[in-house]
Amino acid sequence: MKELKILIIMIILVLIGYWGIEPLAHSIMHKHIEEAIHKNNLPDYEYSDLEPMPHSIKGDAKRGKEVVQMFCTSCHGVKVDNVPAPMDPKTAAESYGVVPPDLSNLGALLDEKFLYNFLKDPAKASEFPKISMPAMGLDDQQIMDVIAYMKSIAKKDMDGKEATIEACGRCHSIKYKKFYTDAPPDVLKAYLGKVPPDFSVIHRAKGGEYIIAFVNKPQALLPGTSMPRVGLNKEATEKIEQYLGEIADPNKEARTKIGIGVLLYMLVMIGLTYAWKKKMWKGIH
Repeated sequence: MKELKILIIMIILVLIGYWGIEPLAHSIMHKHIEEAIHKNNLPDYEYSDLEPMPHSIKGDAKRGKEVVQMFCTSCHGVKVDNVPAPMDPKTAAESYGVVPPDLSNLGALLDEKFLYNFLKDPAKASEFPKISMPAMGLDDQQIMDVIAYMKSIAKKDMDGKEATIEACGRCHSIKYKKFYTDAPPDVLKAYLGKVPPDFSVIHRAKGGEYIIAFVNKPQALLPGTSMPRVGLNKEATEKIEQYLGEIADPNKEARTKIGIGVLLYMLVMIGLTYAWKKKMWKGIH
């Protein structure tokens, strides 16, 4: 009975030590981050600060394609419709500060309400006044048509890697996966004020909760940041967060399995040791 009490005391001490090292330390060192997340109710996939969509207006994908051809293809490519980018990546980056995205899959990545507001006023929706995308002066019908078109051509089953490259790869590299953004670092620095961080270990440095909240509304967590709000929907955000976690710690699953095996082994050995002790000391007072 005495040994059981000692074991219980040791377990309690270990749990207290873990709580002091991880959750308590996190709540102290990242208190301002947690406060900002809760204060702004992040992530906000409703994009509650943006103008509601005109749901009475139905978009038409065919007309949307015509609008895109008229207003968008002077800067953007649409690979899925065999529309090439008008400039090579280096020239485009030097012209705009960053390579304009191909429009093929944005309809699957971006929230519809955000996309509606972005097409009306890119600087306001992205919370990035320096954005090189101008307001095109489209009316609500044209915008809804463009959204319908973009949703109709977008790939429906992108995995985490594809979503990350499509949504983030114009500014961020991932050296662990040998992916490098097309825009030269000096051009990105001139446009954004600094070279955007490599994504290889960003998940280990910041944590999943921070990444999801920051991607959702950068200015709420880091006022003055040059990271624009990109308007990702919930599904795309979660895929990206999961993928960043995988590349930052590729052996996590194997390590977890080994750890569980070691703990089970130790529990079995403790049980056998206790049984052996009881047998050997039986009858001795």
